[in-house]
Amino acid sequence: MKKRKLSNKGMLIKALIINFLKKPIWQSINLMRYPYFAKKLKINDKVIVMEAQHGREISGNIFYLLKALREDSQYDKYTVYLTCQKSSKQKILSVLEQYNIKNVNVIHLYSAKYIKAIASAKYLFNDNTFLPFYLKKEGQIYLNTWHGTPLKTLGRGIKNALHSIGNTQKNFVCADYLLYPNRYTMEHMTDDYMLENIATGEAILAGYPRNAVFFDENRRNQVKKDLNLTGKKIYAYMPTWRGTVDNLSSTAGSDVQSYLKELDEKLNEDEILFVNLHPIAQKDVDFSGFKNIRTFPSQYETYDFLNCARCLVTDYSSVFYDYANTGGKIILFTYDEEEYFADRGVYKPISELPFTNVKNTDDLIKELRTEKAYDDSDFLSEYCAYDQVNAAADVLSFAINGKKCDTIEEVPFKKNGKKNILLYLGNMDKNGVTTAGTNLLNTVDKSEFNYYVTFTAMQAKFHQDSIAALPEDVNYFPIQGMFNLNIFKKVLYLAYACKLFPMKPILKLLKNEWEPEIARLFGGAHFDSVIQFTGYTPKMILLFSEFPCTKTIYVHSDMQNEIKYRGNQRRNLLEYAYKKYDNVALVTPDIWDATASFTDDTSNFKITHNIIADKEIKARGKQEIRFDPDVTESNKTEDEVKAILQSDAKVFISVGRYSPEKAHMRMINAFNTVWAENNNTYLIIIGGNERDNLYKKLCDYVKTLPCSKNVVLILAMSNPLPIVKACDGFILGSLYEGFGLVLAEADILGLPVVSTDIVGPRTFMQKYNGTLVKNSDEGMVKGFKLLLEGKVPPLTVDYDEYNREAVEEFKQLIN
Repeated sequence: MKKRKLSNKGMLIKALIINFLKKPIWQSINLMRYPYFAKKLKINDKVIVMEAQHGREISGNIFYLLKALREDSQYDKYTVYLTCQKSSKQKILSVLEQYNIKNVNVIHLYSAKYIKAIASAKYLFNDNTFLPFYLKKEGQIYLNTWHGTPLKTLGRGIKNALHSIGNTQKNFVCADYLLYPNRYTMEHMTDDYMLENIATGEAILAGYPRNAVFFDENRRNQVKKDLNLTGKKIYAYMPTWRGTVDNLSSTAGSDVQSYLKELDEKLNEDEILFVNLHPIAQKDVDFSGFKNIRTFPSQYETYDFLNCARCLVTDYSSVFYDYANTGGKIILFTYDEEEYFADRGVYKPISELPFTNVKNTDDLIKELRTEKAYDDSDFLSEYCAYDQVNAAADVLSFAINGKKCDTIEEVPFKKNGKKNILLYLGNMDKNGVTTAGTNLLNTVDKSEFNYYVTFTAMQAKFHQDSIAALPEDVNYFPIQGMFNLNIFKKVLYLAYACKLFPMKPILKLLKNEWEPEIARLFGGAHFDSVIQFTGYTPKMILLFSEFPCTKTIYVHSDMQNEIKYRGNQRRNLLEYAYKKYDNVALVTPDIWDATASFTDDTSNFKITHNIIADKEIKARGKQEIRFDPDVTESNKTEDEVKAILQSDAKVFISVGRYSPEKAHMRMINAFNTVWAENNNTYLIIIGGNERDNLYKKLCDYVKTLPCSKNVVLILAMSNPLPIVKACDGFILGSLYEGFGLVLAEADILGLPVVSTDIVGPRTFMQKYNGTLVKNSDEGMVKGFKLLLEGKVPPLTVDYDEYNREAVEEFKQLIN
């Protein structure tokens, strides 16, 4: 049965349901109350909000700051809120009771109390990040302590999660103080979260509050006495977690269980190995049968108990940077080093660390019973120089009282004085717009400006390679989280998005919402010029039109026809945008008239040609023909396509998404006519994505034609250019286009090219001796015949000169 398309009303209802079901309803309702509280509640100078690991626990830096706060009478008048997840509340309360920490209000994440507190507290302390909805208000003081010196790469160094760093960046950018325990951490975090030139606060180099316990000999002896461990040889095992939230390791639990069983059999009665695993990993390990192995005692904060251990066993966890303060021995148990680092980057190879490294349990037992025999003085000097016993008190006094002290070094984030340019590239899909944006960034002189790319994180998740393809000297800042609107405005905004509500009332309704939304997304980062490079997506068109700087919107296609054939634009929105933006950048003069139909003032129109990356195109064209495993679909196998290209047949090709405006059906019918006269011909069509299941429909249609065996349809290839290069002629049969970059790509690869005489390619083809045919069935047949008869001359483009002019056109938009 054919699936029915949802009506606009149905789309609205579906959107509302999805929006509510993502979280419990009470959470969604409270989040929609946040804009009201953020605007109406005044900042309370005597309120502090503290959050550890998104409320999952109370440990680490936040625990020791909280403990110092409540032990110091000068802070008695401050109301302290500690956030927790519902499932963690009892555990957190038990820890507070164990340490006799009183006068702390433990509040649930997302609760009304939490929303009010975060909207009105003067001081906010976090060792991770506040959730994406959080908007830092003027007058709030935000201290971010993070949670460790990193061995493994972070930020843009996490190659399989490039899309996901936006909320972390936003937190770092808006924080008043970013606490780092050493310069190594500061430099790597600054670089990989791209904070230079946009961070609004400053870095502070100071001892980690959680590390102060390692200097407390009395506390160490007390904990051992309380647990009846005096006289015992205590070892701690704290391995890193093997996996991610999205990709759980299937063997990690069984591997750890096996190694622990071996160790348990080899440990003596006076030796106890205490193990602290990630909660997800720990549930897969059974400790009940061990004699000499136990889990860390749950009533103690992790480092408070770790301080008792005479030796730390770990692997790739950054805990060793902290534990080194004890002077105790550190052993790296790296039984899976090669496998682990196959897809993980590190800032420093573990071979450069001073610690003992073992691969099996026999060597591990031997090292546990051997005294420390390595020199870690240089390591301590580099990574632990700021750690000291009063770290928590000093950090509190600095953040709350503004008191300077010798133990804390303030380091402003660098500013190079160049303008910051922000480009929106949509969802980083493999399409012409993303290619054009990447080509531009590869070509412009990055020494003149600081370039930042932004994109929609959840959609870009599926296009990691496009993010990775951005130049190394270009920064990026993903967009994450939902628009902060109250329930009334959210319903009306969704209605507008579903075309059920007119635009003018929405503009009025949201007039005061864009400024806080920009601050929520980018944390107050300053940009001198913003460019809505895609020219699509209603929210992003409206959002970028409200930036307090020079604003440019690109036009990549004939928007009249986009509305007519694809329904992916809104006339009233474009009428508003083309007047609102400072610059309307048209990628070809061919679309001037169509664009001008949306406005009576074209004084802000600028012809800004897209860059044509001819050298990269040639290089990619030389690569091996290769289908992408588990991604590429085709009605022919890879071997069959290669055989066709190696034959003496004439092979024509067209590249363009499977979408109605590409007129693939007409092209196939025209080829069928030509094939009837010359059976030794083939047509290959490659599309990066599809609309309305068009690829499948075309596959079914081709089966009904006499030429069916000579038509190759391919969906989703990361690099189609080697196939293009191997063909005999390129044909573009679209009903309309923006520019038609594929024509230039084929020309650069040495193919004769033909295009329908349409807005977009017309001026380019006329200027450079191109061949145009009528935008009709007959025109397409003629185009194939001209290619078959060798009557299509090459284009006469000087691509170096073309790109020089295009760069100058672009610079006019941002100067």
